Amino acid sequence: MKNRYIFYLAFTLFAILIGSCTKDLDVKNLNDPDKERALKNPEDVNSIALSGFYNWFMTNNSSISPRMSMWVAADQGTCSWANSGMYHLSMEPRQPFNNSVSYTYAHIYEEYWKELYGNLVMMNSVLEKIEGGMEIVIDDVDETQKVRAISYLIQGFSLGYLGLVYDKAFIMKEFSDPNTTPLSPYMDVVEAAIVSLDSAIAICNRPGVSFTLPDNYINGSQYTDDEIAQLANSFAARFLIYAPRNKQQNSQTDWNRVLHYAENGIEQDLAPYMDGSTWRSWFRHYTVRPGWARIDCRIINLMDPNYPWRFPDDGHNPEKAVSDDKRLDSDFAFNAQNNMKPERGYYHYSNYEYVRYPLSITTTTGPSPDFILAENDLIKAEALAELGDIAGAVQIVNDGSRTERGGLAPLEETISKEDLLKAIFYERDIELIQTGFGIAFFDMRRRDMLQYGTLLHFPIPAKELMVMEMGIYTFGGVANADGINTSNGGWFPEKK
Repeated sequence: MKNRYIFYLAFTLFAILIGSCTKDLDVKNLNDPDKERALKNPEDVNSIALSGFYNWFMTNNSSISPRMSMWVAADQGTCSWANSGMYHLSMEPRQPFNNSVSYTYAHIYEEYWKELYGNLVMMNSVLEKIEGGMEIVIDDVDETQKVRAISYLIQGFSLGYLGLVYDKAFIMKEFSDPNTTPLSPYMDVVEAAIVSLDSAIAICNRPGVSFTLPDNYINGSQYTDDEIAQLANSFAARFLIYAPRNKQQNSQTDWNRVLHYAENGIEQDLAPYMDGSTWRSWFRHYTVRPGWARIDCRIINLMDPNYPWRFPDDGHNPEKAVSDDKRLDSDFAFNAQNNMKPERGYYHYSNYEYVRYPLSITTTTGPSPDFILAENDLIKAEALAELGDIAGAVQIVNDGSRTERGGLAPLEETISKEDLLKAIFYERDIELIQTGFGIAFFDMRRRDMLQYGTLLHFPIPAKELMVMEMGIYTFGGVANADGINTSNGGWFPEKK
């Protein structure tokens, strides 16, 4: 097996990724991707480490990634256009994923895989230099531990999403040998990501370690060592709960471990500021763009059970929804016009647009929330509920978005665990729209609620499989519904 192809791909991206960093970070545009030249001195190593979050964020917010197709596959968003693979992954009945080099949108899935590994190579190379004895001293200030911490952070982020999105991947860390590193199943990849995050946490919590990252690392906000540790804790909790591929695996989640990470998690939203130039969320751009994507009827039906859970097959607009949840009016806008292709199915239609984060189509400026406090709180609430602390979970839900933004009645402490979890997932469905990569898909996956025949994770892209001399394989399609790689569940009311 030509494992070293992973490093070949990554090094072809090395110079591109460095060159794509923000101008304010003062990262040199090294046209030669040779690792030794790129990491020749501490200043370059520091600059490359400081590019890690930007490169990861742009990868996860790109339209050239599975994110948009996962959004519609989860029936949180809806779109009949084929861009970013959206139409093909939202067809009903679900079809097998086209994992071939000839597929028009094959690059969508290839680029995400390659860019995550490109970022891994950058962070791993930085860590190799430091572990090899290089000290990062900039303007007479020792930045070594800062660079180590943020490199482990982004190493963890990159491995984490490889584990969440693909069925298997190479666990590439500092000093990994590309010729001997085997493919690992997704759970092992997620655990490797958490080990990296634990390393970042340990460095930040070490006595004597103190640093503040500039406000262009996570654009618009300065982050201290304590806040980086909190961020790593929250992502560890996120990866643990999103990794399961079905309800059975979800029931085996170590909820004590999840709770530990979430309780040490973020105290502010992770919401980099989009400047309309270097920092841009293309996912946000396209999912609020007029005439493109809408919010699926499934979401509106949650707020108003009398509203159709699927757009009428005759193509006629249903009446506007009515709800006690104030977010129906604050976060969603009714639009009677649909310009999607009816021949691709009226089930793609919707009259509701999402307007909570209305970044301008032309300037795309403003904060772009990726991990909001509400998500961390809901992770804690779910963990407490699963551990039997119903009262503790109820208090978190009642103190949060349900009452503050939704204006809904507080939950009673006598509520059943089943109804409490329904309320928690209701909040996740309504409150976390357009925040973190793949949240709706991962939540539906771990509850056996993705439509029957929806793939549960992506295969390694065909181009990579061919070069590595591995057989091409795929998932998805009603004929392949096994509950392991392809959903054999579904959320439709008659299938609940």
